[in-house]
Amino acid sequence: MTSVKWKSGKWKVRRNFSHYFALCTLNFSLSFALPSAARAECYLENVASPEEIAGGWTIHEDRRIVKQVDGAPYEQGGRGNWFVDRETTTLPMCSVFDDLGGYSLRSYMLQPVVTKAQVKICQASANGGSVPFVPRDAKPRPADTAHEVYSPYDRPYAGPCPPAVRPTRGAGLK
Repeated sequence: MTSVKWKSGKWKVRRNFSHYFALCTLNFSLSFALPSAARAECYLENVASPEEIAGGWTIHEDRRIVKQVDGAPYEQGGRGNWFVDRETTTLPMCSVFDDLGGYSLRSYMLQPVVTKAQVKICQASANGGSVPFVPRDAKPRPADTAHEVYSPYDRPYAGPCPPAVRPTRGAGLK
């Protein structure tokens, strides 16, 4: 809100910045509340003409995990239930194929997408300890798979339960 007053032979402009601050805060909070609205998608119209699209050109979006970082393990929800905070970076790849099914050099990548999630790694056992937690949709590494093609991401936790928690520098280490 702006007000204009005549004071001491000059026009004085006084602005109320509270509504500007409210608008900026709303815009900032919506960017976090609606991340999918701001996320780019793969569109064939970006790289192919309408004639090529009508002729059978297609696009395939593949989100490849390029990085996963786990935070320090912590206990939550009762003794023996251990979690880590996992930050996963995926790279959206937009693969374009021509009318004969051949890969097109018009394929492109979008900006990396970073997501954060809480992941359960150990669950409480009946004897008071904890055992590794394996989600229902976990896929173990096939025995005949070469390590070059094996994705180490989104696999069950393979460490000890309870996990070995390293003390931080401020906790008595020299």
